[in-house]
Amino acid sequence: MRESIQSSHPIIQLLVFLLFGFIAMIVLAGIALIPFLIAGYGIETLGAGQSLSESDTGAIFMLKVMQMAQAVGLFIVPYLMYRWLLKEDEYKVFSLPYVGVFSALIFGAAMFSAFPLINFLASWNADLTFPIESIDQWIQKTETGAEHLIKLFLATDSAAGLVFNLVLIALIPAVGEELLFRGTFQPLMLKSFKGNYHLAIWVTAFWFSFIHLQFLGFFPRLLLGAILGYAAHWSGSLIIPMIGHFTNNALAVLVAYFVGLDALDSDAEMIGSTSDQLQLVLMSTVSLVGGMFLVYRDSNFRANSNMEA
Repeated sequence: MRESIQSSHPIIQLLVFLLFGFIAMIVLAGIALIPFLIAGYGIETLGAGQSLSESDTGAIFMLKVMQMAQAVGLFIVPYLMYRWLLKEDEYKVFSLPYVGVFSALIFGAAMFSAFPLINFLASWNADLTFPIESIDQWIQKTETGAEHLIKLFLATDSAAGLVFNLVLIALIPAVGEELLFRGTFQPLMLKSFKGNYHLAIWVTAFWFSFIHLQFLGFFPRLLLGAILGYAAHWSGSLIIPMIGHFTNNALAVLVAYFVGLDALDSDAEMIGSTSDQLQLVLMSTVSLVGGMFLVYRDSNFRANSNMEA
């Protein structure tokens, strides 16, 4: 089996790894579900997200645990299978000495400064409508449900709840999604496209955005995926995009906890989204491009230094 996978086309390899991940997701989710079933929660709770309120703490905790189990299975297992079966080292994952501290700090700062630009794209994207009315209604309904569930997940007034949310909403997606998309998907796309890393990065970013099934935020997430893809390719490590991904997600968690969910809906999302803030959006864009350029230069400098050594 291993030999047949190794000799198959990169797209076939990717589908096989995703199948492993899908199976692992079902198994882990099933195991995680058992104690909740024993406690009296029904399977129907999994689809009741839109009808839950903040007072339904037990059901919300159940959904959080299920989300965690699904993320580990769907995102991390395919990467582990990819590394085990193909033994490839496209990126030096968790190799801290290889990661330039300067690149990590600059990229984290660049992702933070990109907030107004992302809000601007999100505002523009949210105003788009799909030409087929039934599909547009489904998109609006899906987006409303996703936003409601995210708010339920973010709602907490305890330090323990904040830490748990940082792990669930920021850390696990940052590690898991980067392992899958930049650590598995992108290298296989690079092989499939004969080394054209621009095409590999943007195709990966497309699927990274598409799989979230939140189409009113498709284009800002597409841009984020491309930024993370270039950071992984230039640095040769997944630590850099993981830091950027974590920064982007953790910001929402911290704002929701310290400022409040209402601020997350209004004040935070208004930064850069209105027409009178175009100067701020421009500054955000320049800062992001500058940060990416410094990451690129630092990566090239370290690569040349290693070659000379």
